[in-house]
Amino acid sequence: MKDLFFCLVFGSVSIIIQCCVLGKIFPMEFKPDLTLLVVVWVGLKGDYVSGLFSAFFLGIIEDLLSGAPLGLFSFIYLVAYMFSAFVSVNFDVDQLGLSWLVAIVTSFISFCLVFLARWLGGQVMFELPIIEFILIKTIMTSLCLIVVKPLLDNSWRGYSRLIGAT
Repeated sequence: MKDLFFCLVFGSVSIIIQCCVLGKIFPMEFKPDLTLLVVVWVGLKGDYVSGLFSAFFLGIIEDLLSGAPLGLFSFIYLVAYMFSAFVSVNFDVDQLGLSWLVAIVTSFISFCLVFLARWLGGQVMFELPIIEFILIKTIMTSLCLIVVKPLLDNSWRGYSRLIGAT
């Protein structure tokens, strides 16, 4: 329960920052997905059940705020969480470089899933600008892990000392 509260609070903060602040710094189409990075961090560090619930809940909030079909971001965040949890169980990803590699792969997979959903809905066509969009957005999101991961790690340590979470 303590893990779930931490994940939901920081996931909600990331959604607020992503919606309100990053839109002013980055072009809207290339704005990084901080909530995806929180989900990846939870997959690498957090409790399994709390991580699944928080990934699903943050996906529902993202669906409601983005105008995407209900369940799209929930599915994407669950896939990202399951991938990062799988990598965490099978490999040592405590180093920033390996976490960054996981963030690159999950970002690429998630943005490809968003494109696939829009393509199946007839909203976009498969063209070169779409590939550029996916690659630029993947790079922008994964580069934000340089700031997000230490922030989440330090916040988790402080929260664990304060609350007594393990």
